[in-house]
Amino acid sequence: MRRLLMLSASVLALAAPLIAPSVARAADVTAADTPDATANADATTPELVISANRERGTATNLAVGQASLSAVQPQSLLNSHFIQDVASPISDYLAIAQFAPSASSSSPNGMGLSSKNATVRGFQDGEYNVTFDGIPFGDPNAFGHATTSFFPAPTLDHVVVDRGPGTASTVGNATFGGTMALSSNSPAESFGGKAMVGFGSGGGFEGNGAVNTGAIADTQGTRVLLDYDHTQSDGLLNYAGLNRDNALVKVQQPVGAGTTVTLFADYSDLTWNNFTQQTRAATAKFGKSFANLNDDPNSQQYRDYNVDHRKADFEYIGVQSDLGFLRLDNKAYTYALDDKAIAGADQTGATPNAALLSSGVPGAHNQGYYRAWGDIAKLEKDVGEGFLTTTIRTGIWAEHARDTQFQQSYNLATGVITALTPYRKFGSVINNYITESDTTQPFVELEWHPLPDLTIIPGFKHIDFSRTFQGALNFAPYTNRGDYSADLGSTMVNYRLNDQMAVYAQWAMGFQAPQVSVLESTGSSANRVSPQQTINYQTGFVYKTDRLVADIDGYYINFRNKVSSDLETVNGIANTTVYFNQGGVIYKGIEAEVTYTLIEGLAVTANGSLNSAAVKATGLQIANAPSSTLAYGLMYDKDNWFGSFLTKYVGTRYAGTGQRADNNPNVKLPDYQFSDVVVGYKMGDRLKVSFMINNLFNNRTATEGSGNLTNPTFYYLPGRNYMGTVTVGF
Repeated sequence: MRRLLMLSASVLALAAPLIAPSVARAADVTAADTPDATANADATTPELVISANRERGTATNLAVGQASLSAVQPQSLLNSHFIQDVASPISDYLAIAQFAPSASSSSPNGMGLSSKNATVRGFQDGEYNVTFDGIPFGDPNAFGHATTSFFPAPTLDHVVVDRGPGTASTVGNATFGGTMALSSNSPAESFGGKAMVGFGSGGGFEGNGAVNTGAIADTQGTRVLLDYDHTQSDGLLNYAGLNRDNALVKVQQPVGAGTTVTLFADYSDLTWNNFTQQTRAATAKFGKSFANLNDDPNSQQYRDYNVDHRKADFEYIGVQSDLGFLRLDNKAYTYALDDKAIAGADQTGATPNAALLSSGVPGAHNQGYYRAWGDIAKLEKDVGEGFLTTTIRTGIWAEHARDTQFQQSYNLATGVITALTPYRKFGSVINNYITESDTTQPFVELEWHPLPDLTIIPGFKHIDFSRTFQGALNFAPYTNRGDYSADLGSTMVNYRLNDQMAVYAQWAMGFQAPQVSVLESTGSSANRVSPQQTINYQTGFVYKTDRLVADIDGYYINFRNKVSSDLETVNGIANTTVYFNQGGVIYKGIEAEVTYTLIEGLAVTANGSLNSAAVKATGLQIANAPSSTLAYGLMYDKDNWFGSFLTKYVGTRYAGTGQRADNNPNVKLPDYQFSDVVVGYKMGDRLKVSFMINNLFNNRTATEGSGNLTNPTFYYLPGRNYMGTVTVGF
């Protein structure tokens, strides 16, 4: 930790004197032209963001997803037009990203109201990065993400779904499944703001207000953005309510001619009712909107006994500077999630109260808290001329995270701490442990331009990751440690055929350290685990004009060192869980996107994928990996009117442990689709009114399942729902 803080201090100190006049970097687009140079430096190229937000009614503006002519791996930008005028304002980032090829997200309670089980090419949450303004974040133990607690749709400018490990400078603990790159809105150059209110199905309400100070002349052009967002809903599932407040401030301060300092802070306070998958018997009795919640205070399913309260914060200080002879990009950051929850011992209702307590309602109190501190430092320098024209890029990502977990059983009806009957000899404290992790990823890459239209980017990254575990899990004490390292190489090529077409190819290695569960066993001394890794082979083609944007790619990913477990005898103790690497998975497929303007302001759009994620040893498909995806429809934006009609289709999947040969009819989940409609009217920047219908045709297909042979459980598409909004600008 001391080394990490010293690194941040030294890099920030280096930036302090960077107020001398600088030589502007030669580029197609300057940093000042981007919506936010600091935010977008790690998310995507300026060309992609500018073209997508440039002109109303063009294909680049109306496209649901599109790639950059500078792309070196498959990617889809979902731009500000899509987020502001097409997506529901209640959306979380997964409800936005699900419209990209190969992406899917189950939202049984309605978009943004507790998303579940998002996948990209079959990679699950925790197997791909999520970054905000270039900073990786997530649960340090399992690498997953609390989607409802971080960055609701109104705080986002755009989302880029990068489907690959990226270059060597792409950092994170799960580069192996790609990156969902979220970028914040930018403080505007002039004073102004907006106020939005929305009302929808299920008691839904959305209120958002944003104010920009504009450039403040007395402080050399300081720009400040303030944003407050309030969301509340009774949920589209029975009793599955949600209430969230999110506050954000972003300050950009020019320092001299070539340096910008960015200060960012976001705070979220969220309360929601925990809901779970339902059995077929429960569905037959209560319907597909049942969420294992009720209004009976004598039941473990009582809504007030199943409540989660989460507080999250995210802060960073960014410094971008161009010295002419050297460019610096540094972000020092911290983020945290404080999660306090109560829950019934068996929310499915299968276990009667009396089996766990002699009287009362059995349940547990859960407390979890994690905080991460980190720094990402990057330096760039242009060298050579002609055939040797090259940008050298080097840097390091370092992060320390600490996670504490506590769980104790008690009587929900009385609030008295008590041990549950089957575990009385162990006491009431079920879990009480601390985990800490440290990661460093130094990297170097060369962006070589042997020809004006040819870019070749070879790179190398070394990863060190360590984790400690100390405390009690399921009443048993452990003290364990895991240390992992990997060397990753990559090479990307992009060739610009002309101003409208480009081709690219990628070879890259991805990495993910084992999750904390590997250390949560008395048999950890016998573990034989190496980090999970991938080798990615991808190639694609991009075409872009104001009338037509299209891209297509193919990929082949060799997933190695899949972590599995077995029961062995360790130190004389039988049936001890031991983790090891066994086999792997081959991911392969084809993806494409196209948007074509039929007439000015009206475009037809479609994207889709054919995907396979098969276990090497058996050839069977893994769990929760759709066989295909498709999004298609119409987009309109001209004069005062805008609107869209979009359908998202997700192919068949396998639940539980994936495709099996045991004739289990509950394993295979059906394909599903839903259609969303938006109609809106604008009066310049002063007034916007919109009305949207989600799941227009009221499809209630199963989207997720446990895959159990007996008594399986499921989530379903939420029923048809509505949202109307009014936005006033000033």
